[in-house]
Amino acid sequence: MITVTYKTKPEEKEIFKQLPNISFLNEIKTKEERIEILKNTEILITFFPDKELTKDELEILSKSTKLRLVQCILSGTDHIKKEWFGKAKIQGNSGAYAKIMVEHIFAFILFFAKNILTNHMKLKNGIYEMNTNNIFLNGKTIGILGVGGIGKEVARISKCFNMKVLGINTTGKIDDKNVDEIYTLENLEYVLKNSDIIVICLPLNEQTENLITYDKLNLMKKDGILINVGRGPIINQRDLYFFLKENPEFKCALDVWWQEPAFNQEFKIDYPFFELPNFIGSPHISALTKETFKIRTQYLVDKIKNIIGLLK
Repeated sequence: MITVTYKTKPEEKEIFKQLPNISFLNEIKTKEERIEILKNTEILITFFPDKELTKDELEILSKSTKLRLVQCILSGTDHIKKEWFGKAKIQGNSGAYAKIMVEHIFAFILFFAKNILTNHMKLKNGIYEMNTNNIFLNGKTIGILGVGGIGKEVARISKCFNMKVLGINTTGKIDDKNVDEIYTLENLEYVLKNSDIIVICLPLNEQTENLITYDKLNLMKKDGILINVGRGPIINQRDLYFFLKENPEFKCALDVWWQEPAFNQEFKIDYPFFELPNFIGSPHISALTKETFKIRTQYLVDKIKNIIGLLK
């Protein structure tokens, strides 16, 4: 049995119906019926399980001998505790958002590289100035921290600009013609030093929390560009603020934050980032478009169809 725990949009539900023996838990009214479904669930499809399931229901799943896979609709699973689901495998929807997010990432990059806002504001104030320090991306080096589904798509688009691509993943190995050099986090300093642009696509874990500190930022080029679409706490908040304040030619764009509603927290920053001219942010929307819900659901369904085939 396959069980979806979150409330789906009509277009998502229709796609999910491609899967056999599927139940939509939010439509089940009685406690007894919900429990019976969860006891027989082999694949659980979830968003935020602690919001969608009661403590009693999580307790049932933690002891389940039938549950084999917990499939999150999001790419990351750092919000899901392993103890909630016993021995079941937990995986994210890696790759589902890649083609969507890469557009947002390059919007950030081009915004800074071409000084869009600076030139706009000058014109707005009556200053027609053609002297500019626009960056020519052709031939530049981009470092991708986390060459998974999203990182590979960043690499592919980078090659459209004829950029050199350095990457970091967990193995230091990759079969991707768009990545020129691949390393592990042990070689982080090399990648930071040799990149004009850094894009963070890493998951949040013990290894990556506070990975980017003032000292690490100081390794980058003084006119470098830093983009974070991974998780906010990968960058030390205080260090980033003071580095940006002290290095006005360095630029940073964030789509993820240290505290944000996406993870059941109030949006809050401890430093006045938005007063800095070399900083821009967006509210965790790099993966959101009108088409996102259909795209991510079909991607997930195709992944589960493949898993079902392997289990037979």
